[in-house]
Amino acid sequence: MSKKSIEIKTHLKRETVVSYLEELVKSLKAGKLVVQQEEEFVSLHPAAMMELEVSASHKKSKEKFALELSWINEVEGVEPAALLIGTKEPKIAEAPKKPESAAPEAPAKKAPEAPAAKAPAHK
Repeated sequence: MSKKSIEIKTHLKRETVVSYLEELVKSLKAGKLVVQQEEEFVSLHPAAMMELEVSASHKKSKEKFALELSWINEVEGVEPAALLIGTKEPKIAEAPKKPESAAPEAPAKKAPEAPAAKAPAHK
């Protein structure tokens, strides 16, 4: 998927910001979020699990509240790697062990072949 982004910074009335936030909530619930400015738009599909980052600050007469949502959409058809974390060790079937004292096996020797019988010469 190609990278596509829109960034908007503007001054709006509080009521207008609330309307945008209400539309954001509806879009998140629907599972599709489209952000558009004039002819450009970005269509997003929020995942079931999301990362939420919130920050709030004030300095003299300036106050700031930031909300950031991010997620990773899983690729269809790809199984996530099996990962287990815990205290129990798995029971893995062991391969039969060879006796340690036995010498390594030498390749089997071929039995000498008997000379091929010769056909009698025709006179």
